[in-house]
Amino acid sequence: MDFWINPDNLTRIFWLGGLWVLLSVIWASASVWIASDSELIFGESSWPLASVCFGAVFFLVTVMWGLSATPVFAVGFIAALFFYTFTRDKKAPAQERILCVAFLKKVLIKLAQSLGIDDVESLLDRSMKQLSSSKQDSSVVLLKKDGSPIEGQGKGMDRAASKAVRVVQDLFEKAIKNGATDIHFEPKSGEEMAVRCRVDGVMQNLTTLWAAEGKSSISALKVLSDMDIAERRRPQDGTFAVLFEGRKFDIRAASGPTNFGEKMALRLLDSDGGIVKNGLEGIGMSESVTKKMRQIIHQPHGMMLVCGPTGSGKTTTLYTALGELDVFSKNIVTIEDPIEYRLDNISQTAVNVAAELTFANILRSTLRQDPDVILVGEIRDKETAEIAMQAALTGHFVFSTLHANDSATTITRLLDIGIDTTLIQSSVSAVLAQRLLRVLCKRCKEAYTPPSEFLQKLGLPPGKQVSLYKEVGCTSCLDTGYRGRTGIHELLVFDSNIRDLLVGRPSIQEIRQAGRKSGMKTLKQSGIRKVVAGITSLNEVMRVAK
Repeated sequence: MDFWINPDNLTRIFWLGGLWVLLSVIWASASVWIASDSELIFGESSWPLASVCFGAVFFLVTVMWGLSATPVFAVGFIAALFFYTFTRDKKAPAQERILCVAFLKKVLIKLAQSLGIDDVESLLDRSMKQLSSSKQDSSVVLLKKDGSPIEGQGKGMDRAASKAVRVVQDLFEKAIKNGATDIHFEPKSGEEMAVRCRVDGVMQNLTTLWAAEGKSSISALKVLSDMDIAERRRPQDGTFAVLFEGRKFDIRAASGPTNFGEKMALRLLDSDGGIVKNGLEGIGMSESVTKKMRQIIHQPHGMMLVCGPTGSGKTTTLYTALGELDVFSKNIVTIEDPIEYRLDNISQTAVNVAAELTFANILRSTLRQDPDVILVGEIRDKETAEIAMQAALTGHFVFSTLHANDSATTITRLLDIGIDTTLIQSSVSAVLAQRLLRVLCKRCKEAYTPPSEFLQKLGLPPGKQVSLYKEVGCTSCLDTGYRGRTGIHELLVFDSNIRDLLVGRPSIQEIRQAGRKSGMKTLKQSGIRKVVAGITSLNEVMRVAK
């Protein structure tokens, strides 16, 4: 009885009891997180069971020893949680690691935003740059067009030039880790320059530089690209390369004047080809489209056209199709502007208008070099189209691209530039229209059940219970709800019905109807299939396949 009367004992029980309750809540939350996180990182693992067992031991110990065992559990719990986090970080992708500066930065940004503090991200970026300025080496190596590193990279440079190179290296490292395909340096009014990057087809803020810092960074990039540093009034183009963690990226640089100063855009091209090596299935083609595509591209002669807007993955699809062919038994030649990926055992030629090396001129020369397969980067005019189609009629298989919204529009586009109907009928084998959709983040996507009437509008049978998914956003996907991209495709095969229809110069609607009768699935139908499969969201399909 005296024990409970003593106020010191009551205070001790109060604090230990409170700590016990707090640790129990934290343990329960941590166990739920470990269960979902370990499934994503490790797949099937014993981590969830280990977490539950740890909690069970804690309860048994407190029953046997009382609340005095709580501090011991606290130390053990922290050690165990740290061990799990350390272990999962070894296997997790760089952008998903927890014990790193990037994660701490995200936590600080969210905390600041919840407190109503704006622009904290750029402030943190600048602070981190100051902290890292003392580093001598970077994991990013900048290479000129000839393969040599930028002069004095890392050592032997004056302080201003060294700082500019370091800023560029840091930006490339961050952009590549985020999966960016483009980086934009955009001058703003005042003393700042915005740096944005395109991730999964959507522009995102990368950081903000001081104006002087941005200008010196652009100057360093112009040196790398062999541009004229002093010329800021006219557009310039150049190329260089970046090495990062064993990967090489070819960079296409383009600069130009704006009302606030010089702007620069960089296109990042993975020299390893990335998804090209994964075959047609790797770019999101359905089983039926893949089967038809393989039948078409292995024909001895004909023409395959891929259409879509800029950035829809047309070139990647063509390269992937070439990867399906036997390069050792065929003479494959490509004509490109510019060459985006280096392909082994394939002759690649770049267009050079200044040297009168146009698509049409190179194509004429190529036809005298005994090619089996020819890839023409883009059909831009009547002359190139006619030469390519004549090649398809004379024992060659020709791949090319065209800017058109869908497969039916491609035919009317060819007619509009003056191509004879008979030439289209006899040379074209198929037209593939495509778009790129963002893939829902596996870590944070959320399931929901739409109304049955809505499912019927999507073409699903009535009464069928289907769960769709929508985007949410988390640290893994940079709060976008999406991570990665896949393709949706519309393949129009030129069968006898389509060829007969072309005789009377049909309308776009008539071509679409004939294509559907032949089994063609539209871009929207392809997208809906990916929505039902849980790959993407309905919002994304409506955004892309309008």
